[in-house]
Formats: sequence, structure tokens, C-alpha cells
Amino acid sequence: MRKISVIGMPMKYGCYVDGADLAYDYLKDILSDIFGVKNSNVVDNSYENPMEHKKDKKIRYLEPVMELSNRLYSKTYESLEKGNIPFVIGGDHSTCIGSISAALDYYKGDVSVIYIDKHADIHTEKTTPSGNIHGMPLSICIGRCDERFNIGTYKLKPENLYYIGLNSYEIEEISYILDNNIFHYMGFEVEDMRAEAIVKSILKRINTKHVHLSIDLDCLSNEEFNAVNVAVEGTYNDERGLTIRKLRSILTLLLEEVDVCSMDLVEYNPLLDTDLKCKDKIKDILLDINDSIRR
Repeated sequence: MRKISVIGMPMKYGCYVDGADLAYDYLKDILSDIFGVKNSNVVDNSYENPMEHKKDKKIRYLEPVMELSNRLYSKTYESLEKGNIPFVIGGDHSTCIGSISAALDYYKGDVSVIYIDKHADIHTEKTTPSGNIHGMPLSICIGRCDERFNIGTYKLKPENLYYIGLNSYEIEEISYILDNNIFHYMGFEVEDMRAEAIVKSILKRINTKHVHLSIDLDCLSNEEFNAVNVAVEGTYNDERGLTIRKLRSILTLLLEEVDVCSMDLVEYNPLLDTDLKCKDKIKDILLDINDSIRR
């Protein structure tokens, strides 16, 4: 049985909002209880004089995001070499640039990505309205962005990308998704379907041996989980998020049915979790993940 290896990724430069970079520290106690984390395995997030705009007036914190992404790439790749399942605790969702790229390189491109998120995160440096790289990670992994965003060798094929819970996107993003026939379930569709039906339909389409699972906690409804890094926004936005129960059911089934080679859990902002109720819900999710992997 493969071991889950937890990696902390204190990334905030993808959107530069304080909080998500603290997630690993706030969750260390339950990560230790569930996964036996004894020694700190955290990406060094130090960066001398991070500048919002060094050469590019549009893209924010390009240099620190890519530097930290390469550091995470190295830790994730090393974990895979040891036969582990790297489980990255972010950080904003630019976190997945390093983890997905490492999995793609280690398995020579034979990786699908299941992306559970309200946001599409598939802007490029040309289409991003905010300049925040946490809205661009999938395009970076696909190879749609310019050479400044290069990381790794193998790229994610659009046909190997699967969205669950999509609610918020701009026209440029949904146009790319539709033009490339990228499989996606909208948030309202997920809540109206049985978890078994959702997972079964994805399993029928996956044609890679390995799967990277990326979970953004903003996929959840605001009523059930409000301690997320960035509020949902966008031209096209259905506020209806997933319930904790539905997310847990989907994760349990996915982990039991597919070869999950690596994972991310991102966008928890403990500074907004004043009563720690969201932390308790994360604990339930982590217990499900551990139990499903061990079966």
C-alpha cells in the first residue's frame, strides 16, 4: 500500500491574499493525527523582495509564483520517486502548477487531472482580467502560456482534464473549455446528481493510468464553508456550491476507483475560520481521504 506524503505549500503570490499560505500550519495537528506527519515537509516560500510587477505590468508576482512552483515540483517529484502519494496542502490554487507538472513528468504525460473547483482557472497571460496567476494554473500546465511560465517537460492534454463543480468563469475560459470538449460538471448539475453517477461518467472517459486530484475548498457552498481564500466572482457565476456531504461522497468514490497518484487541497483561509468549524469539516474530508486510500 502506497503512503500518503504530506507537503505544505505556503503560497499566496497567486492572488496575494493573506491566509491561505497559513493553511498547513493551522492544519498540522490534524495532519499529524491522520497521516502521521512527524517532520515538517514544507516548501520554502521565502523570496527576496517579491515585486508585484517586475517587468510585466499585467501579471502579478510572476517571478515568485514560478520560483515557488519549481520548488514544489522538486518536492513532489521526489515524493513520487519514493513511491509515495504526494498530498499538497496549499496555498492558493497556483499551488497545482508545481504538483501537476511533477506528476506529468514522472509519469511521462500519462496523467489525467480531476479539478474540483468553482473556478475554471484556465486563463492565459493574455486573457486574465486580474493578472492573478491562481486563475491560470491549468493553462500553464497545458502549455498555453508563454515561455516565462515554462515548468516541466510533459504537458496536460485538454482531453485529460475533468471539472467537477464549475460555477464561475469568464467567456474566454468557457469558450476554450467548449471548443476543446473538456469534460465538465457544473455545480448545479453535481448537486442534482448522485455521486455514483458523476464518478461513473468520468471513469468511462479516463484513458490514462494515473490521476491527479486537485480540490479547491471554494467548490463548497458559502453556507457550509466560508473560510476560503477568494470569494467567487466573475461574469458567469452560479452561487450554488457543493455540500460537504456531496464532496465527501465524490472523493471517497474517486479514491476507491482510480489510481490517484497525487493530490492538492487548496484555498483554505484560516484567518476567516474564526470558530474553527471549517477546520473540523476539513478534518472529516481528510479522514475520508485517508480511509479510502488505505482500503
